[in-house]
This record gives sequence, C-alpha cells and structure tokens, in this order.
Amino acid sequence: MVLLSGSVPVLTAQNLDRMKKNKRESQMIVVAKEIVMKYGPDYYRKYKRPVVERHQVPPKGELNPTGEGAGRIFYQVIFLYDKTQESLEHDFAARVTFQEDTGKPTGMFFGNGWGRKLPENWRDETVPVTEQNPYQEVQLFPIYDYDNPDPNQEPKNKDELIRKGYERRERGQWVKTRPDVPPGKRKK
Repeated sequence: MVLLSGSVPVLTAQNLDRMKKNKRESQMIVVAKEIVMKYGPDYYRKYKRPVVERHQVPPKGELNPTGEGAGRIFYQVIFLYDKTQESLEHDFAARVTFQEDTGKPTGMFFGNGWGRKLPENWRDETVPVTEQNPYQEVQLFPIYDYDNPDPNQEPKNKDELIRKGYERRERGQWVKTRPDVPPGKRKK
C-alpha cells in the first residue's frame, strides 16, 4: 500500500518487487531524498538522477559471518557526485537502503564513511535528529618527489592542499585548518 502524506510518498508494508519498476524507483528516490535531507543535507546531490540497485544479503560465510538476513532482498538508492568537484571515501555522496519485503528504509551511508541505522519512526517530527552527519572529504596528504633529496621541497599537490584548507606548520607538516565545504555552498 502506498499512502500519500501531503503529496510525499510513504512506502508502508509494501513488497517493492510487486510494484512497477518506474513507480517503485520514483517513490524510493523521493523518500531517500527526504532521509538524506534530514540526516545529512550536505550529501544531497541533484546534478544526476540517483541510481537504484537491487541486492541480496549473502549466505553465511566470509561476507556474512553471522548469516543474519541471508537471502533477504534489499534495494539501495544511490546519490552520485561529481568527482571533479569533490573527493569522498566512497563512489557515492549518499546511499539509502530499503527492505524489499516491507518497503521500509532501514539505513543510510554517506560518502565520508559514516552511516546510521534508521529508527522505525524516522519521519516523526517529535523525534529530534540528534546529530546530522557533517560534510567531510577524503583527508589529503602531501605528495613529494622521493627522488629529490631536498628536505625542504614543496609538495607536488601544494595548490590542492591550500585550496582544501591545509596550512604548512613550523615543522613542515600540513594541517587541516578549516572544515570542508560541500560544492553547493562554496563561494565562487
């Protein structure tokens, strides 16, 4: 059953595989966007349509040591990002997981490596979001020419380090001095 709450789809007790593909994907994308905007708005990307993938929990073994949920089907809505504009730990900005048999969103994962399990009542406005996931890009390290014996050489990626908020300290180490800013909030 799909209920409409102020024109926002609510997937409830819905077997996602029984829905038509276009309807299933469009509704999951709307709900996934709502979740990302609530828990990590700096990871929402709209430059490209999100990707929807269907997966199955592997059987007990190396990839699933406890065997929990083995064989269970789930979907993921994946928000991609422009790798020329930012560098995250993963190939996506955000990813929201839905259980196939119930249609409920169960968890989310951000491109910086942080994730969270969603509470049953995640949409309830009386349940405060205790903490939104802060935007964070991959940590940069200076790249040196190891064939150059000069101990005071400048790193090859000095301009990128400076652009991303790193400063060189007295002992030569590069330290992050300001928080990362998502592409949509950067000054032009």
